[in-house]
Amino acid sequence: MAKNNNKAFTLVELLVVISIIALLMGILLPSLSVAREQGRCVVCKSNLKNIGLALRLYIDEFEGKMPSADPYPGSYGQKSQHWFMNSALMDNLDLNVGKDANGVPTGTGREHSVLTCPTHRKPMMTKDLSPDYPAQQREYALSYMANGTLGVSNKCFASGEYRHEREYKKPREAMMFCDGNGTMQTQGTVLYGGCPKSNFEYRHREKTNAVFLDQHIESLKEDDIPFCDRLDDRRFGAFWYAKR
Repeated sequence: MAKNNNKAFTLVELLVVISIIALLMGILLPSLSVAREQGRCVVCKSNLKNIGLALRLYIDEFEGKMPSADPYPGSYGQKSQHWFMNSALMDNLDLNVGKDANGVPTGTGREHSVLTCPTHRKPMMTKDLSPDYPAQQREYALSYMANGTLGVSNKCFASGEYRHEREYKKPREAMMFCDGNGTMQTQGTVLYGGCPKSNFEYRHREKTNAVFLDQHIESLKEDDIPFCDRLDDRRFGAFWYAKR
């Protein structure tokens, strides 16, 4: 009768192997998580680059005039005044602005697109700023906010002419679009007027990605952003208003 020479792993050997695998996973998973987020950050920057290029095409098409970020100038509350419902601007991104039965713009839809950051988990939900503005589901997906001074040539709460590109004295310092989220009141803008600095989002390892008027991209920490209140004259400096 042939002798069985097959050897099985002992319990101790199995535990040692499992321990080694667990140790390797503990070492590798954080690195994989960082690499995954770096990949998402690259996609986000690419999205903002495309939005910046779409703005460039819009400016050229309209002979230097800027689009509006919010319903200023124009009729307050007119949805088509929001930059992400501007058909001419969205056409440059190959996105269609939908309309309801009454012809009111409903946005570019709920699908992920160049307007959504891959790190943004719920781009169809507004930001929860309880108790005044609880989170609500919107009709469109949006991850980026515009500088609220985009398109507005006057000061806060004064409707006027659309801004012209030549007004920007330092285009390299003029932030145009960034990572963010909005409430139902301030849907797609940061800072200007009633738009709080809390509309910024620091999704990428505590940094927000931003595209500037000269098309370059930066990753900014909260401390890098020159926040100021609506009565502070610094808000008309290079980063926000750029007329100096």
